[in-house]
Amino acid sequence: MDYWQEFQQKWLGYVPLFLLILGCGIDSGRLMAVAFLCHLLICKKKKLPCFGILRKDTKVRQTVLVIVFSLLCAAVTLPFNHGQGGLLLKYIERMIPLALVIFLVRPGGETFKVLWFGILASMAWYIGDICLHPVWSSGRLVGSFGNPNSLAGIILILIPIGLFGVIRYRCECPKTAVVAALLTAASVCVLVCTGSRNAYLSFAIIFVLCFYMIWRHRDWMSIKILAVFVIVVGLAAAIAAPGLVSQRLQNNVQRDGRVYLMQSAVQIIEEKPLVGIGLGNWGRVYRERFEADNPNHEIGIQSPHNIYLQVWNETGLIGFIGFLSLIGFQLGSMIMALRRFYRRQPHGFPWLAGLFLPILAIFLFGLMDYDFFSRHMMHLYWLYWGFCLYAMLYYVKEI
Repeated sequence: MDYWQEFQQKWLGYVPLFLLILGCGIDSGRLMAVAFLCHLLICKKKKLPCFGILRKDTKVRQTVLVIVFSLLCAAVTLPFNHGQGGLLLKYIERMIPLALVIFLVRPGGETFKVLWFGILASMAWYIGDICLHPVWSSGRLVGSFGNPNSLAGIILILIPIGLFGVIRYRCECPKTAVVAALLTAASVCVLVCTGSRNAYLSFAIIFVLCFYMIWRHRDWMSIKILAVFVIVVGLAAAIAAPGLVSQRLQNNVQRDGRVYLMQSAVQIIEEKPLVGIGLGNWGRVYRERFEADNPNHEIGIQSPHNIYLQVWNETGLIGFIGFLSLIGFQLGSMIMALRRFYRRQPHGFPWLAGLFLPILAIFLFGLMDYDFFSRHMMHLYWLYWGFCLYAMLYYVKEI
């Protein structure tokens, strides 16, 4: 009974947030709906206001304005390029996790720990699914995603939160940290087995940044743990997929179909620089004009494997400016907040730094792949940004 009372007092209020994180992690809209309903029930039971503390924050209002500007930039091109306006509605729907974070999150010392738990649960879900359904295609792990790059993209943006939480909570929750380290190591092995060179490069950059944050924190034990982590993951990956990494890295980039796709995208920019070819029309234009000359004979391609080129192709320079304004606002806001934090606490280890890593990974991964616009990736992206807003407002209390 004491455990139940402790759970009610300490953790019950976080259940909706955990369900939201897990719902985004495993791409379950139903779980997100359950999270919202649980929040309403808990608020009614405890007689609390339904709205969270972020809705009045200045940074949230700025986010809304930048999102509206970005969408308007894309929308104004529609009359000139016969774009699919319904896609904009889909992109708005995929922002629901951001709205729910703003709605659900409340001040509390366990908020980021719940984020960590939710991401770890998502990792466990995928590792279990892969163990039950170890689907491989052309020597690359696919799982239930149907595409190794899609699996790599999702795992890539789960790993930084898992790893950051291990370092952050290894003294406070040692047993949980050990389990989290095993889940994170297994997730890195999954990433390696996908054979995604783009994910390899993005992960390497994120890992170096994480190492720098730990070094700045002056946590020498964590640096040793990180070194052991790299060795264990390397050995496990070598056993699980021997020769895959070297084989993928030795592939001739010039023969990669992505080079031709990007060359096609550059040609489209030269022809339709201002308003583009229309939202959602890239696949049709490629099929009609470029598919027959593809040296790799790839068919049914819907993107140039670069989100930046795709946005410029489909919405022109006008839409591209809107898209860059969103990215610039987010990265700029986080960097400025981190600079302010480190000026006050040079050896700190704030969760805002941990959240910076997966968002940067999303933008890096988009340089060579197109999963940014998938429902799953966008749900996680907006979830992370919601927690970034919370971190920028309350990170000092979360040290």
